[in-house]
Amino acid sequence: MAFKIPLPQSDMTIPADTFQDAPDAEPMHWESFYKNYRKPGYIAGYEIVHKLGGGVFGVVFKARKESIGKAYAIKFLKVDDPSVKAQVLNELDQVSLFAQVDHPNLVSIEDRGVIDGIPYIIMGYAGEETLRSRLEESRLSDDDALRIFVQIAQGVQALHDHSLIHFDLKPANVFLRGDIARVGDYGLSKLVCESRMSLSFGRGTPYYMAPEMLQRRGDHRSDIYSLGVILYECLTGDVPFKGESEWEVLKGHETHPVPWPGALAASHRRVLERMLAKDPSERYSSVDQVLQALSAQGCLGTSKGNDPLSFSSRSFASRPFASRPSAHDAAAQPDAAHRRDDTLVSAAAALAPDGPAVRGRRRLGVFGTMLRLMVMGVLLPARVLGIGLGRGLHVAVKVPAILLRWIGKASLLLIAGILVLLLGLFLVVLVS
Repeated sequence: MAFKIPLPQSDMTIPADTFQDAPDAEPMHWESFYKNYRKPGYIAGYEIVHKLGGGVFGVVFKARKESIGKAYAIKFLKVDDPSVKAQVLNELDQVSLFAQVDHPNLVSIEDRGVIDGIPYIIMGYAGEETLRSRLEESRLSDDDALRIFVQIAQGVQALHDHSLIHFDLKPANVFLRGDIARVGDYGLSKLVCESRMSLSFGRGTPYYMAPEMLQRRGDHRSDIYSLGVILYECLTGDVPFKGESEWEVLKGHETHPVPWPGALAASHRRVLERMLAKDPSERYSSVDQVLQALSAQGCLGTSKGNDPLSFSSRSFASRPFASRPSAHDAAAQPDAAHRRDDTLVSAAAALAPDGPAVRGRRRLGVFGTMLRLMVMGVLLPARVLGIGLGRGLHVAVKVPAILLRWIGKASLLLIAGILVLLLGLFLVVLVS
């Protein structure tokens, strides 16, 4: 069940007349939906198989594409406020922007539409296990927590690279299938949750929400805060702020210091302190910087899906949300960019046509050629002698056989001659 939290006025508040001119939206016919959704052709080209889950923002079903038999997930959006429903329908085309993002750690968006007045979005099927269910089953090891987190972060960075923000990151929106983690439900929450002077949240979302969201001042750094809460929970087994009401949880994010368990590694804590800063300007300015910091602290290994080189080698220059380091970054690491550039320049110089790496390979090639010539000079006489002896033995073995063949042929010729001579004498006797 959704709950409403009143928000104070700010320069980012949606004006009161935002939805006054919105067209009247067709009512959602959920009774018709539940009566017909299993019928063939209800969603053209798809067969709805069974329900995967549901929440405040909608209900999700597993579906099979009839033409190829491939599995997909279809999310039918629930919007109770008629004015918000009209706005969602007007902005549903914006989901096409998210559909352009192709990344292995994102659940793909395939299509969208409206049926029985209910907006729906067709997504790639990423399995039925989520990070939420995995955390409820057992505590993650640090290695597993970081392996999963790196993949989540890379998926979120892919969104940020396209100037897109998730705004609803939480373990329930991270799908696990084999060794792959995929972020889902991006591009949906902002369409559903905004309305006049209020903000609606799904159950559990306040535990992962950045404090500035209460003032409608969220940006890509709000995603970094939510990622920090997810990493905190993966490493410690619990969220940083709890309360008897959602309001207490939100106030904890806004004003209370983060509790740091004694068992949390100091290297992990240093990164989390930046990610969970109350002031967005004190956080990392990009998700890439989070991964760089984890790598620099020695938190990341080189196991599958957890290779720091997979993100550290990418350039920040062309990224929408990473063009400039924050003031905190500049003060804390004034020479980081120079060290990075020096490393890349050194690598390029080493691989240049006349660089040390190439010269080393040339020297090794000359030495190897000389060594091969010396070995051939030593082995050549032995090889010639071996060939001579081999052929001599071969001839010695063949000579007796050749002599026997010749003797046999001569004997046959001699016998034939004697027979001819006797035949001639016999004929002479007969004639005389």
